[in-house]
Amino acid sequence: MRHFRLIIPALWLVSLVPCADALAGPAKPGGPSASAPFVVVIDPGHGGRDAGSRGALLLEKDFTLRAAGMLAALLARRSEVKAILTREADTEMTAVQRASVANYNAAALFLTLHADASWRPGARGPAIMVAAPRRPPRVAGEAAQAVAFRWQRSQNIHLASNRRFALSLQRRFAAIRAGERPPIHILAVRNLEGVRMPAAYVSLGVISTPEDEARLSETGEEDPYLTAIARAVLKFAGLTEDLPPKPPVPVEDAPAESSRAPESPRQPESSETETKPPESSQAPEASEHPATPETGVAPPESPQSGADAPVTQNAAPAGEGR
Repeated sequence: MRHFRLIIPALWLVSLVPCADALAGPAKPGGPSASAPFVVVIDPGHGGRDAGSRGALLLEKDFTLRAAGMLAALLARRSEVKAILTREADTEMTAVQRASVANYNAAALFLTLHADASWRPGARGPAIMVAAPRRPPRVAGEAAQAVAFRWQRSQNIHLASNRRFALSLQRRFAAIRAGERPPIHILAVRNLEGVRMPAAYVSLGVISTPEDEARLSETGEEDPYLTAIARAVLKFAGLTEDLPPKPPVPVEDAPAESSRAPESPRQPESSETETKPPESSQAPEASEHPATPETGVAPPESPQSGADAPVTQNAAPAGEGR
């Protein structure tokens, strides 16, 4: 009897599940769409007077700005993703200003791009950093509720999401160079403080190493590391990792230029054909006088000698008069 008493309440609870789903209202959409895109804020590190790390010929602030623009262009191929840059020029920004851009736009992911330096000669390759869990300091006289509020608004509530994104990006970076797995550091990163969404610090290489500096200076939109970041973002957003090909750049003046190009060589050709008939008409005139009256030697068949023959013929009577 005790077994039956336990089974009957269980069946009663199962029968209430559809009612609970009905009370929950309409289901939320499955993922990002063109009307409600996944917002990711890309932060090019440094800028302005803050040049960041330096290589032999490359500055970190210039590289991060160029790489962030290329990554945003990659993500723009998907209509379900909206990429926003914290800066689009060589301007100096504080960590608070960068975080405010992400918080104001209600971003779902924050990425800050860098190219670190190292005193080790053989240091190379990318690295990933996420914020370390820590308790915010308590101000004197501050209530416990205020401390709990700041605790919840910091990166501590996003530790699991940060680690999930970092591991996904690490696997993609490791596939680019076999046997090289970039490290994941859990540190108190200042650039991630104040950001109210999952965030990661991504270093694309060691700019102080000549090998990495040469690779970073040649970074293009189809760079494997940028592609890996874009695919990791799509995976984190719950989308497929397909990246459409780069759309062709529309050139409006191309047809007009191509139509004008053939016209320029045709004009000299037509002028040459127009001048050829007079030259051909002079040749028979030279053939009417095949030989001089004194020597009886026929002139050459070339048009120039035919034209000179009348001159020598006219010069002979002048010598006889002398």
